[in-house]
Amino acid sequence: MAVDVKIPEIGESITEGFLAEWSQKNGAAVAAEEPLLVLETDKITMNVTAEVAGRLEILVAEGETVEVGQVVARIDPEAAGDSPAPTQKEPAEPPAAPPPPEANVPPVAATAATDTADLEQLSPSVRRLVVEHALDPAAIEGTGKDGRILKGDVLAFIQKPAPAPEAPSEGPQEAPKAPDPAPVAVVDSGQRQSRKPMSRLRQRLAERLVEVQQTTAMLTTFNEVDMSRIMALRSQYQESFVQKHGVKLGFMSFFVKAVVDGLKTVPEVNAFIEGHEILTNHYYDIGIAVSSEHGLVVPVIRDADQLSLAGIESTIGTLAAKARDRTLGISDLQGAVFTITNGGIFGSLLSTPILNPPGSAILGMHSIKKRPIVVDDAIVIRPMMNLAVSYDHRIIDGKEAVTFLKRIVDCLENPERLLLEV
Repeated sequence: MAVDVKIPEIGESITEGFLAEWSQKNGAAVAAEEPLLVLETDKITMNVTAEVAGRLEILVAEGETVEVGQVVARIDPEAAGDSPAPTQKEPAEPPAAPPPPEANVPPVAATAATDTADLEQLSPSVRRLVVEHALDPAAIEGTGKDGRILKGDVLAFIQKPAPAPEAPSEGPQEAPKAPDPAPVAVVDSGQRQSRKPMSRLRQRLAERLVEVQQTTAMLTTFNEVDMSRIMALRSQYQESFVQKHGVKLGFMSFFVKAVVDGLKTVPEVNAFIEGHEILTNHYYDIGIAVSSEHGLVVPVIRDADQLSLAGIESTIGTLAAKARDRTLGISDLQGAVFTITNGGIFGSLLSTPILNPPGSAILGMHSIKKRPIVVDDAIVIRPMMNLAVSYDHRIIDGKEAVTFLKRIVDCLENPERLLLEV
């Protein structure tokens, strides 16, 4: 008897979602717990997996809005051993945005993409791109669960410049010729723009950002921090830290520890407004903004005050992997009043972070740049980072915000404070 594949209940406030992509093709044999589809909601992007093994029959096409509890496919356990011969036409896929010019596509054998065994493992949207561009799936690094190739992996592979040919190892070599100018893509006038629907996650993010601007009195205070001491610690103990804990010692764990110390020093920052009341948390759940190809999410480190540096780094790694694999749950995203975002990894030198509701404050980290500063009346070169704290001025006064940020700076410039808790 066939088993229905239903859109699962995700959270009390979520009633519908967007069926972004089928990870399996119609008629495919699937294993239990294997990813079937990618579901986008207004809060999270996630994989829906198979409850049982069997033959998949797709009922709803990619790109459709689906409701919680809706049946979108069926799995026939009794047909698990049959040859894949789908009786139903595969649902039509929404048109993909025009791919980048193919001038940089690495040359592969034209027959590579016709390998049926390889194509059988790809989702319909990925398979179409592979066939259209005559690509070898084995040459594409998959970032999905268990190394599965996603549509973004194929587009990134197409954009990657072709490797330069190796020079001969012996014999006379000719002077290298100037490379031919890169061909200019001829774009039809009807293709100068592309259109695609906003994901549910992006729609909700846009609504929340506008809501923050309209409903809070957001203000930002700035400071800078000398990262010399922390960089020296990382350099000195990185190897032994990895050997003992199995994770690298990054900057984020120091910042989480410094934020917890700041929240203990200025508890007003660890509060939020509910109706006409101010609720202050006496625990320390810290949100970490993570940008992935699926959108921005803010998973939460629970009880960060009880974790060691290694525990924080390990937790961040786990949450980042879940965000990448689309396995975050609603519980992973709820509860934080304070958030840390690191625009420095993208090269940002200074920015004004926006609040992450219902949180009342957010710390923005930025790029580390060597620049001259004055220390003991002498000009020295130090690795400096700009910091910014945006806060809701309705419940946090300027004095508290400045004191909080200054405390973070003191902890980072004197990391022994984090160890001695002074």
